[in-house]
Amino acid sequence: MGDFDNTKRAIGVGKLDDSQRKDMFNKFKSAGGEVIKEKTPPKEDDSKKSRPEPKIRQSTVSRGSDEGRSGSRGGSGSSGNNSKQDSNSLKSQADSKAQYEKEISSFAARFSIKLKCWLARVTSFGSSDLTPKFMHDFSIRGKQALIELQYSGNELLANQQYSPQLSKALDRINPLLVELLAMGQKLYNGPELTDITEPIMTAPESPVAIERVKTQIYSLFKRMYILYPYQETLKKSFSQAYDELQKLEGKPSLIYANKKRKVLQEIDTLFDGFFDRLYLVVIRVENKNIPLVSRYMENLLGITPEEKPGQRKSGENVPGGKPVETKEEKDAEAAAKEEEKKEEEEVPLSKEHAYGLRLMQMYSIPKLRKKFDPKNEYANIPDADKALLALFYFYEFDDEYSFVMTTKKIDIKPGSINGVKVDYRQKMLDIYESTRTIIDQFRIYHDILRELEKHKANPGANYIEASKKLTGIEQKRTGQSRTVRMAIKEFSLKSRDSLLTLIKDMKGKKEIVANMNDVLTLDSMESRKRLNKKPVKQCIMEAYCYLLALHDRIEAGDLYGGLVELTPEQMKASFGVDSETAKETGSPDASDLENDTQTESNGKTKENPEEEVKSAELTDEQTNDSLDDLSDDDILPTGNPF
Repeated sequence: MGDFDNTKRAIGVGKLDDSQRKDMFNKFKSAGGEVIKEKTPPKEDDSKKSRPEPKIRQSTVSRGSDEGRSGSRGGSGSSGNNSKQDSNSLKSQADSKAQYEKEISSFAARFSIKLKCWLARVTSFGSSDLTPKFMHDFSIRGKQALIELQYSGNELLANQQYSPQLSKALDRINPLLVELLAMGQKLYNGPELTDITEPIMTAPESPVAIERVKTQIYSLFKRMYILYPYQETLKKSFSQAYDELQKLEGKPSLIYANKKRKVLQEIDTLFDGFFDRLYLVVIRVENKNIPLVSRYMENLLGITPEEKPGQRKSGENVPGGKPVETKEEKDAEAAAKEEEKKEEEEVPLSKEHAYGLRLMQMYSIPKLRKKFDPKNEYANIPDADKALLALFYFYEFDDEYSFVMTTKKIDIKPGSINGVKVDYRQKMLDIYESTRTIIDQFRIYHDILRELEKHKANPGANYIEASKKLTGIEQKRTGQSRTVRMAIKEFSLKSRDSLLTLIKDMKGKKEIVANMNDVLTLDSMESRKRLNKKPVKQCIMEAYCYLLALHDRIEAGDLYGGLVELTPEQMKASFGVDSETAKETGSPDASDLENDTQTESNGKTKENPEEEVKSAELTDEQTNDSLDDLSDDDILPTGNPF
């Protein structure tokens, strides 16, 4: 081809017209030249020559349609190539994911996880159980930080008087501020935290199996993980909110400065002190060295885009807080509350519950102090202290009723549940052994109160540091008070359920308690107990009733809640005593109270002897320790099933 092109250029074919080209062609041909083709057509195979030609049906399809068909054939081919590319890309993604899984779960990765958890004192190196130190730290400091965020959030978002105006002011800055406040408020989940801290309260020196608290820790870590990138904005939200609240309430700035400092300190405690350790718990459970900030971690926790901050718009209802109510809604809510209150008043307590409360009311607070604190070791603790009252009631059960769980004079036979043999006596002994935890936890609480008393007596010259320390001690007191009451509640619940099993058997098969109708006679040292010379069935029932009432008071009664002391209204309702009066008088002991009562009675007798007689009858009824006037029907279920 190159020779022909060179020849054409040399002759100048491009400049010749048709006649000149024809003359030149004739000259070449007369000189002996031959006509040749540039391309030799390929030889057809013999098989093709012998093959008959296919019959083609004539049609009027245009050439454009043929081109369209050829284009479509080409398109189908390209789509096939795309599908192959997609399958190849999916395969490569699966391979890369498998390779990533292999990397984060390799031997080196697992070794690194164990080492990190050991260095952070979250778990030991050879075991996945959570260490007592970590669990105690979380149950005190971590839990208190979560409570503080909830209290602050409630103060800012659930205040019907100021929250709407406060939200509008923050929305003018950034709607994200209100959203973060609500998310910080919702970090606290009471039942969830109870499930996490319950194992370490029942067994303070024992490690906690990681699988036992896995679900609850994952749930808490997820909420903290969502807020993790917004820590500084969260702090700004609380600071700005308290500044706006100060403008609305008009109180001294020092009050809000202390509140801001407290909540900011607790945010640091959560995210600088516990977030990393909760992350270590998660990767220890998964046994994979998962990066903290990664898509893998988000998928593991199940975080969706809708759960992340930034969804709220200005003017929307406060997420997690109470919506602004109209006057009609407030009136309807007040009416509903009144109806509920009436219904609650109309619903009577069960016989067992009412009798248990009567047993608990046999002693006044001064008599409880005289009986269970003869050395006045707890003189610095006020009468209204919920932890102290719960401890005294526990001591009362331990002194008067707990022997039904330990004595061999009650013939308790082993039973079976679903074919599995159960030793009910040993089960109750194990429950009773857990009472050591209650004493230890209250000892810690008493030490905190001593520390608080010393600090108030000598706060120091620096007012800001003194205020900061006072706040920290008060927070420790609140958390430890809850811990003490929770330990007593757990003990009463387990003991109550174990005795209920015996009661149900005595009503039905009568297989467990062999001597239920025998009169229980105690030894000389224990003959003073209230249950001496009573039938076994009545002893078990009275102990059950007491535990039922104690558990209910801590679970949802006057001994429940975040406040560490009873309010004056609760003191009046539960003990008929004004708390302020009790504080001023210094909580006299029983002998002083009796002397005062006798003096007052002598003075009133001259004026109105009838009132004195009624008062004496009431006092005798409340302080009758033997309760001999009660029949079996008063302490047993309706119908006396025995």
